[in-house]
Amino acid sequence: MLAVNHSDLTLRVGSLAVLCIYTAVILLLLCILLLRFVRLAKERRRQRVTETWRPLLAQCVVEMPDTLPTLKPRDHVDFLYLWNHCYESIRGDARTQLNELARRMGTDQFAKRLLRARLLRRRLLAIVTLGHLQERSIWNELAATLHADNAFLSLVAAKALLNIDAQAAIPLLIPVISHRKDWSPLKVVAMFEAVGADLAAETIAKAATQAPPEIAARLIRHLAATRSPQGLPPLRALLQEGSPSDDVLSACLFLFGQCSDPRDVPTVRAHLAHPTWYVRLQAASALGKMGVEEDEPRLIRLLDDDHWWVRYRAAEALSNLPWMTAEKMAELCGALSTIESHEHLLPFMAQTNVGKTLPVPTAASPPQRS
Repeated sequence: MLAVNHSDLTLRVGSLAVLCIYTAVILLLLCILLLRFVRLAKERRRQRVTETWRPLLAQCVVEMPDTLPTLKPRDHVDFLYLWNHCYESIRGDARTQLNELARRMGTDQFAKRLLRARLLRRRLLAIVTLGHLQERSIWNELAATLHADNAFLSLVAAKALLNIDAQAAIPLLIPVISHRKDWSPLKVVAMFEAVGADLAAETIAKAATQAPPEIAARLIRHLAATRSPQGLPPLRALLQEGSPSDDVLSACLFLFGQCSDPRDVPTVRAHLAHPTWYVRLQAASALGKMGVEEDEPRLIRLLDDDHWWVRYRAAEALSNLPWMTAEKMAELCGALSTIESHEHLLPFMAQTNVGKTLPVPTAASPPQRS
């Protein structure tokens, strides 16, 4: 009797387990179908918004449409993505008309509500939109967002502040740029594209003068991307007023070489004998771009430097001098007294088809790190 009852119980438990498994599989399939249905519905709605509003946004570039269709609340997010894409694709007065259209559709109020959204991507969309709309009512909220833990969120807020009022945003941004280690210098440079290279260069240079050495050096090196000399005066003052770290000094010399302002030549010359090798390296490279004929002997002396890379950059700088010809390079190489000097100069002579006529020693190799 007990054996029969035990077998019956096992059968019931097994049947219940199979039923649960089949039920779970069916529920999983239903969930997959539901998710697919929701996704397709969203895609159709997004396509409908795009087909309706893209021609109107294009027309708005020329003139404001007389009538506008109703925009449902659930379609407003898709409209914002489309509107921002159009805004960033054009320049000039057409943007004013796009802003007028957005305000007529209540986009400014909708974007303000999105600032409190839980999803980060919606908050980012709101900040970008309100920055394009130059909505000053959220100025304090954006200023507080500059110190957010999320680096991307704070960068987007900084760009929105610049779009609203660049001159007023600069005093807020300088201390933030100088202390945020998680802000990429490339992102910082790109952030200032809309306000002009001169303002970008001056702001980043001032931030670098207040930043810790590791941040300052990175910012200064990326100043070259602005192609503006407005960043040079703060850095000149920095070098004159104190003794910056070797990293900052090296970055300044790099920038001086990129900008090639004759006023910085004495500063570059003064660091050709600096005790730190990578400072001498940057001084040599810079002098090759901005030096005059009297600087040639200075570079020749660096061909006997203790550090391999300094000798290499000095040879490269000599070859880059504007008055350096193939014949002069050959004459200079023949006058050198050390094997090391020849080894570094010959590769650059070979580029001008001079070195092939001279005895070439074993090629120099950079020192290997242990």
